[in-house]
Amino acid sequence: MSAKVSAAIQQWQDCHLCPHHCGAARATAAGVCRVGQQSFIASEMLHMGEEAILRPAHAIFFSGCTATCTFCTAAKFAFRPTYGVAVTPAQLAHRIGQRQAEGARSLCFIGGDPAPHIPFILQTLDVMGSARQIPAVFNSNFYLTDVALDLLDGAIDIYLPDLKFGPAVGAASCGERVGGMPDYWRVVTGSIARLYSEGKQLLVRHLLMPGHFECCTLPVLTWLGQHPGIQVSLLTQYVAPAHARGELADALAAADVQRAQVLAHELGLTLVK
Repeated sequence: MSAKVSAAIQQWQDCHLCPHHCGAARATAAGVCRVGQQSFIASEMLHMGEEAILRPAHAIFFSGCTATCTFCTAAKFAFRPTYGVAVTPAQLAHRIGQRQAEGARSLCFIGGDPAPHIPFILQTLDVMGSARQIPAVFNSNFYLTDVALDLLDGAIDIYLPDLKFGPAVGAASCGERVGGMPDYWRVVTGSIARLYSEGKQLLVRHLLMPGHFECCTLPVLTWLGQHPGIQVSLLTQYVAPAHARGELADALAAADVQRAQVLAHELGLTLVK
């Protein structure tokens, strides 16, 4: 077992992988995400719905999440951290090898959110070693700490952040009111900016949401335009789940999609599909 894996496993007893800083609550699965010392996988598959540079992707969906987005379409496992199947790192490594042989071009750790599962992810990659021939992708809400980023360094090839919400702060801000993530903008843009400065490969997703163009889409795309070379994926397929309320229960306006595409072009963003 590598020193980095050992350091990651310590988070099971005193977790500081995200800014909720649940600490010792992690040991009894009493933290915000309620993920304990066992990782549960909701599903895994060869996935053709990712961006072209990733597909077909071996998508591994972990249960549990550090956010509580009110419009989450994956609530059945994002908010149920013991949903699915508990496996060992060796078992998952074996399945990754199978999917690789079936033609997977990337290995995508998704959720929920994969952040609480960093110890398990690093254990799995350690077991695989040189048998892994495809890039490892960390697809996250990026509500992360430097502790998490330090642990991931050297293990992840492509970082895929979701930058959903704008820069407002406080209880009424989108990041906190809708996503359940206090101080969202500073944390997430800070994590992205750190990796950008380190020259890591970044593919940033932004989900267009009804009623959130001015507060979220405009500042997000403007900020991304200040970081040349970051690949950007505009997600325009928002469909309100039955439990959505307020503006997020509406349909995404076609005019907002067009405005976002025009703005992205004007800012010179590198868009991928």
